[in-house]
Parts: sequence; C-alpha cells; structure tokens
Amino acid sequence: MTKKFNVGWGLTNKCNMRCQFCYSEDARHELQECNISDWKNFADRNHAFIDSINYGTGENAILDDFFYFAKYMKQKYPEIRQSLTTNGYISERTKTNPQFKDIFQDCIDEVDVSVDFYNKEKHSEFRGQPNAYDWAMNTLHIAKEMGKLATIVFVGFNETCDEHNLVGLFELARQNDAFLRMNIYRPVKESKIISDRFILSYDKLKQTLQYVNNEQEIVSLSDMLLGNVFTGDTSIEDNTGKDSIRILPDGTICPSTYLIAEKYRKNISIHNADLSTLKFDQFNDIEIPKDCAGCKYEKSCRGGVYDRRILWYDTFSERDPYCPMQNGDALPEQLFRIRNHIGRVSVHDGYLPTLFFKPKD
Repeated sequence: MTKKFNVGWGLTNKCNMRCQFCYSEDARHELQECNISDWKNFADRNHAFIDSINYGTGENAILDDFFYFAKYMKQKYPEIRQSLTTNGYISERTKTNPQFKDIFQDCIDEVDVSVDFYNKEKHSEFRGQPNAYDWAMNTLHIAKEMGKLATIVFVGFNETCDEHNLVGLFELARQNDAFLRMNIYRPVKESKIISDRFILSYDKLKQTLQYVNNEQEIVSLSDMLLGNVFTGDTSIEDNTGKDSIRILPDGTICPSTYLIAEKYRKNISIHNADLSTLKFDQFNDIEIPKDCAGCKYEKSCRGGVYDRRILWYDTFSERDPYCPMQNGDALPEQLFRIRNHIGRVSVHDGYLPTLFFKPKD
C-alpha cells in the first residue's frame, strides 16, 4: 500500500490578527513566500503520496491564489481531501467575490474555525482584531448553509478551559452543527513569560476531560498519551514526521505543526521533496523513557506525544508533561466514553495530537 501524508500547509505569512499565543508568528515572519507555480509543481510531483491537505497559518484566505490553488487541486486531484483552518476571514472574501464563494463551496471539504472564547469582546480582544468574533460566526453560518463539515477549534490553556467558557463554546458548536476541537498549547515562543501564561496545567486538562466526559461527548482523543491513558485505545500512534508533515510559506517541510523552528527543519522543501522517500529519521524507533518501565501503557503510549516532550524538555528521554505519573497522579481507574464513529473524524484526526468533542445530543 502506498504511504500517504496528511499535509498541513501554510501558503502565506500574512495574517490579519495578532493572537497573543501565536506559535508560528516568529518563524513565519522570517520567511520568503513561494508562489502558486511552486505549489502546483510540488503537487504534480507528489499527489500520489498525499491523503489530505489542511491550509493553516497564516490566514490563507487573504491570498487570491489560495482559492485558485484549491480549485486546481480539486480539478486535478479530487481524491485529496482539502480543509481550511481560518480565523473567519474566509467569510469576508466569499461575501465580496462570488467566484471565491463558489470555489470555497465546491473545493474545500471541511472548515476549521478558530474561536477561543465564546464571549465576543474577549475573543476579539484576545485575537487583536475587533472583527474576529463576527468573522468566525459568519464562517460557521456559511459552512452550515453549505452543509460542510465544520469544527470550532480553540487553543487549550487555563483561561479557555474554564468551565464557563467551555459551556459557551459547546453551545456555539451546537448552534452551528460543529465539532469542538482542542489543541493543547505548546510553549514555542522564545519568551518564557508568554509561554508560562498559556501552558495548560495538568489539573486543568484533567478537569476539562472529566467535564466533557460527564456533560458532553468525547469523539476522538488523537493523542498518543491521552488516548491510551484515558480511553484505553492502544491503537493511537503519533504521526509526527512519519505520516504528517508541515509546509511553511517558504516551502520548507517540517515534521510537525509545532516543530517549525530552524533547529527542527531538514534541508527539504517543496522545490526538491520526493514524498515517496521522505523520512524524518529522528522520529523512527524513539526510545521509551526509562520511567515508563512497568506502566500498563508502556508499549502503546511509548512515553507520550513527541512534540510535547521535545518542546518541554528538548529530549525524548522524559515522559510527556501530561502523563499522570509524571504529575504524581495515578492512572485513571475508569476510562472515558468515546462516541462511536467509523474512520477518521476529520483531516485533523491523526494528523496531529488533538482532541475532538461534540455537544451531547
């Protein structure tokens, strides 16, 4: 069977927001962008090895060429699923340009809308853009009208995981027939002050999962640690650098959405990449931390999520920072319930460590 990659692709450095936690801002602003001819050439050479593309940061909808490229991919390679993660600005572009609206409807299979706070003023202030909330809601309404698979995605840190905020986010998901997806914050900023503010505590993560399990529905914990420990699903793998890659605006190919600093990159770009042979050797046969010895999930969890261990400790020899044992806690005796579903929930499910929830019916 041909190995296929799930590709996260940031076509542009441009963004019309100033999110306080942005993980890609520093790296993006150092880069020179590729053009649509470069994108097409890469796709033409490697389409047989691509399962899905999610267009992520910056805000791709700013670019006219994003729409033309999405159309190109749909026409030439319709088997490749296309998804867009957006701050909501896609609603402005499709409102003023009928051609772009048609492309969005016909070519983008699912949409991922960033909403961190259910409160309009707080979300817009946090995103550094007074229109942030309205754009996001407009995009969710459009996706619902078009019958698209939609997800509200939020960055998980202590403020966003406050139960009052979670209740509000689940209500927004209910109103818009959307999933709710949580990406646990990663400390990718050089500034320790910024990183410390947004690091989600173990206790708050555990409380969040318990709330969702008791009051809402867990759909998928696509996270090698959390999926094993809290649901007992020993089939979950970490696809960082193996089945998943990230393409930066300058064409550089990275092993992860979060491992994009220069020290994590290889000398590989869309100009020379051959996905049929692409490997990030540092993610093959990773040694299990010694502290995992004797754990019932030792062979399946393997120490937890790769990118978190690198970003927290700069080594694979330490356990995941959210491992219960690492935090002086016991493994849960009662496992969480998972909503029944067939296959992947979304292109994000298995592409990166992420958590999918749904309002309870």
